[in-house]
Amino acid sequence: MANHPEKRCVVVMWSDEKQALISYTLDVSKVLAVTQRLFPLELPVADYNYTFDDEFARQFGGATLNLLALSNPDLKPLIKVTPAKE
Repeated sequence: MANHPEKRCVVVMWSDEKQALISYTLDVSKVLAVTQRLFPLELPVADYNYTFDDEFARQFGGATLNLLALSNPDLKPLIKVTPAKE
């Protein structure tokens, strides 16, 4: 993996045309410039016992896919993630 001295963000999108998830790495400053007037979903590591573990990753990935599916309805039938048991 490449080592980037500046902080980077990952942006994930669904392409109907390519039928693929596409991710980009961007400079944090560029992402902040575009998103400064939006409402972020913050997930403080303290809320997860200072660990982003396998279960967190599964839930985060599933939630991210479902958020993408809200505006990309063709993606919804492809998501086969089992909801977490309460």
